[in-house]
Amino acid sequence: PSPLQSLANLDGRENGTLFLASLSNGEVRLYKDKQLISTLQVPGGDMAVAMRFGKYAREEGTLLLIHKSGSLGVKILSRKSNLATATEKAGPPPEQDVPLNVPKKTKLYVEQTQRERENGCDMHRIFQKDLCKLRLHTARAYVKVLTDGQGPVSYSHNSSLKLNAQVIGLGPFFKLVLSLQNTGSKPVSGCTVLVSYNQDTYIVPQPLLEIGMLVPGPDYSFDLPVQAIQDEGQTGGGEPVQLCVCCPWSSVPMISAVVHMPVSEPSLE
Repeated sequence: PSPLQSLANLDGRENGTLFLASLSNGEVRLYKDKQLISTLQVPGGDMAVAMRFGKYAREEGTLLLIHKSGSLGVKILSRKSNLATATEKAGPPPEQDVPLNVPKKTKLYVEQTQRERENGCDMHRIFQKDLCKLRLHTARAYVKVLTDGQGPVSYSHNSSLKLNAQVIGLGPFFKLVLSLQNTGSKPVSGCTVLVSYNQDTYIVPQPLLEIGMLVPGPDYSFDLPVQAIQDEGQTGGGEPVQLCVCCPWSSVPMISAVVHMPVSEPSLE
């Protein structure tokens, strides 16, 4: 019921192995083999971190307790005590015998149970068929994203590229940090980064970025300044910006990423 803190043996006792266990909830329990004999609750819940049972002065059975607070406790075992029988009932806890408040079976529940019992095989077959259709549609959609260049990773017979974008700044002046990596085995050259945006919301001085040769392995970082158009004392921006990496051998973008721009802070000028 609680983590163990300390153990102590009862020396010179018959009728099996007796030992004391101190728990973190303040209880000191006496066990005979695996059976609980008695429980001692320490006042105030001050758990015992160390115990020792033995002879103290003229008393044969004395238990010394050192509590977490630093105090010393002394417990004397009665000479007429019988440790052969347990005061605690053996077996599972009494909570196990308390019946659960199970709701009554309704007519709808009985009908649904009967329906599942009679049509179990057909229901399982339909479920497996729908699950296969879902997996097929998911795979087709994923392949379409890769082939159309709508995802952050592109795979083709000519190249394999990976694109990451990060927004820096509070506005109205932002900086888009692009990280482009060639994850294929051959160098790629002649690619261009195209920035698609709402011209009524943003100003991008360089919407077309020419990229040199991309060697497989390292990350290439590029910075694109973006300015949000806003009135005096008003916020601006907040619309997405799309980045497309186009290559001369493909009629569709190799990679595309949508950057969700934050709302810029009002200008203090």
